[in-house]
Parts: sequence; structure tokens; C-alpha cells
Amino acid sequence: MIIGVVYLKYFIKNMFMIAIGIIVGYLFIKYVAPLIAPFLLAVFLAFLIEPFVGFLQERARMPRALAVGTAMLTIFGGLGFLITLAVTRLIVELVLLSKYLPRYIYDIESVILSWQESAGNYYFNLPTDVRQFISEKITGTSYNLDNVVQNAQVLTGRLLNLLLQFVSAVPIWVVLVVIAGIATYFMSKDKRIILLYWIRSLPAPWGRKSVEVAKEIFQAVINYVRAQLILISITFLQTLAGLHLIDAPYVLLMALVIGVADLIPVLGPSSIYIPWIIWSFVVGDTAFAVKLLILFGIVIVVRQILETKIVSTTMGLHPLATMISMYVGLKLLGAQGVVAGPLFLITLKAFASTGLLSWGKEDS
Repeated sequence: MIIGVVYLKYFIKNMFMIAIGIIVGYLFIKYVAPLIAPFLLAVFLAFLIEPFVGFLQERARMPRALAVGTAMLTIFGGLGFLITLAVTRLIVELVLLSKYLPRYIYDIESVILSWQESAGNYYFNLPTDVRQFISEKITGTSYNLDNVVQNAQVLTGRLLNLLLQFVSAVPIWVVLVVIAGIATYFMSKDKRIILLYWIRSLPAPWGRKSVEVAKEIFQAVINYVRAQLILISITFLQTLAGLHLIDAPYVLLMALVIGVADLIPVLGPSSIYIPWIIWSFVVGDTAFAVKLLILFGIVIVVRQILETKIVSTTMGLHPLATMISMYVGLKLLGAQGVVAGPLFLITLKAFASTGLLSWGKEDS
């Protein structure tokens, strides 16, 4: 009886802490995070480069300031170089695509008109009462070619507006990146001083515990991002190699698009592969469609095998717990919940490991 009361006390305490944490986290993300976004990015980047900084300090005997600068130049400079090479190749493929785009549009229009003609011939061979029923159901709806084209034009206009908004916001992004870069350098260089000041500013033991929680959460988030990047890279490299082997057009462009599509919850690479396979069958390129279907099967199988294993291993969570958190997050929050679910689990784990949450043991 006494044990039951003790566990009930801890349960109520933990639920209260979790509820407070959710409220505080929501208010922070909604109102505070947008105001300090460059500095949050700087904290994330400082955690990201810390292993390399430590390596340079130990092996190369560099002072911390020099080690931080070297790490930033090496990591971010290397990424910038790779991105420049990829963008250069993408420009070549986009120029080639724009050259043949009118031909592709003509092929699509020809196929649609052929379908429309076949459907019309089939429709007029139907019994009169069946035609009347279909006509009544379709009247007033948007199931016709003109409306489909019109809707496609509206969607294209919206996408162009979004693109223009993004381009117009480039100066803001440049300022954010510059501020974040400078802040990353100073946060990483003066890490010890900043942490000591924070710990001394809060009453014991909250200063040290808050640092431990933040460290665990940031490390887990970095591991989660690393896991997603690994999965995207695997999908990208598989697709790149596979498309090259089957002589597909625009290899880098399509591999990059499919890699980015890997971020789409539930659909993932299917959102690109399936329409591409169907179109290849429609235009009569059956051999290519079969090759593409085999490549798609390989990508999906490898993705399903590795996803839960990589995510759970890098975050230190059990695969079943990771799957449950993703599913519950998806049901409660939609697409964002696929990311929010594991992050919530990460936070609970960080609170438990630092003693802020406990289940029947006295706080030490």
C-alpha cells in the first residue's frame, strides 16, 4: 500500500513536470524562438562542430580559438565547396531540361488528348441512361481537362510566388547566416565561460541540471538530424547510382529531387518514383519503366530496413519506442508530428537521465 502511494506521488509529480514542460516549450517555440533564431542556430552549430574542435585541441595541440576557427573553415568551407559543385552540375542539367521542356509538354498534351478521345468514344458507346447518369454526376464538377489545366496554372502561379518570396528574403537569410556564424565562433570559443556564468546565475542545482538537460537534448537533436541526413544520403546515392546504370536523363537533378522527397512523411521517394514509373509505362517506354520499378523497390526496401534502426541507434531510443512516437506524433500533429514525436521522447529521456523525472527513486 505504501509503495503504491509512493509511486502515485512520483507519477503525479512527473505528469505535472511534463505538462509544465510542454507548456513552456510551446510558448518558447511560438514566441521566443523566432526572436533569437540566429543564436539558437549558433548553439546547434557549436554542438555540431564540438567533436572536431576537441579533436584539433587534443591531436594538433591547437588553442581553442584557433581550433574553432579551423573547424568552422574546414566543415562549412567543405560543405560550401560540395554545394557549389552540385549547383554547377544542376545548372547544366536544368539548362538541358529547359531545352527539351516544350517537347515533354507536347508529349503530355498528346497523351491527355488521346485519353480524352478514347474516353469519348467509349462514352458514346454506352447506353443512354448510363450516359445521362454520368453526365449528371460530372456536371458542375472540375473533372475535365480545361479545369485541370486551369488548376495547374493556379498552382504554378502560387509556386512562383513562393519562389519570388524566397528570393526576396535572401538578404534576410544572409544576415541570419552571418550573425549565426559569428555567434557560433564565440559560443564555441567561450563555451566554458558561458556555461559557468549560466550555472552560477541560477540557484543550485537548477543551473547544472538545466545545462545537462540542454546538452542531452541538443546532442540527441543533432543525432536525429544526422540520422535523417544519413537516410537521405543513402536514398540519394542509391538513386544516383541506379539512374546512372539505367541511363536515365537528368541523373543528378532527379536524384537530388528524390533525396529531398525522402523528407516527406509517409510518401517519401514514392511521390517521385511512382508518377515517373506510371508515365514511362504510359508513353510506351516499358523497359525503362521496369528498370525504374526495380530501382524503386531496392530503395524502399533499404529505406525501411535502415530507417528505424538508424534513428533509434543515433538517438539512443528503442526501435519500438521510436516507431510509436512517430505514429502517435503523425496522428496528433500531422506531418510535423513525425519529427515532434521522437523529439518529445528525447526530451523525456533527457529529463529522466538528469533526475528531473524519476519513478520511485529519491532524487539524488
